[in-house]
Amino acid sequence: MVYRGDLVSTSADGPIIQSKRASPPKDLTSKQQAIWREIVADVDRGWFADTRHLLKELCAHIDYARMLAAGIEEVRARLVGLPLGSKEERAMSRQLASLLRSHGKQSAAIASLSTKLRLTPQARQSARRADQVRARTGPRPWEGWENGGA
Repeated sequence: MVYRGDLVSTSADGPIIQSKRASPPKDLTSKQQAIWREIVADVDRGWFADTRHLLKELCAHIDYARMLAAGIEEVRARLVGLPLGSKEERAMSRQLASLLRSHGKQSAAIASLSTKLRLTPQARQSARRADQVRARTGPRPWEGWENGGA
């Protein structure tokens, strides 16, 4: 039995439901599509079922942040050789400050979207699991020092 382009098939063990990873939207740039594929490859197949629009924005923000980072490095390299206090140095410093502000905004958007999409380690781990890991790691270095380490 096969339905809708081999999404469901049967075997001796019963039905096997196969799914494809979410493909990037066509309106993303090639760099943004590569970012999309990289993110989608790291999570379960159905992770972005209802949040593809947020993932699209995340990919764009990551791409913009990378472009701004390249611009920051370019301005910093040009700024090194300029005499302090010169008109050109002041103009480049203002440009650098503007790029840094923009990069900070992109970084904040990336962090926010990553959290909303549950891509951060804290979002993937439950509080109960964190307690279990903490219990296995032993005493904390700052605990017990009052009694000579005992």
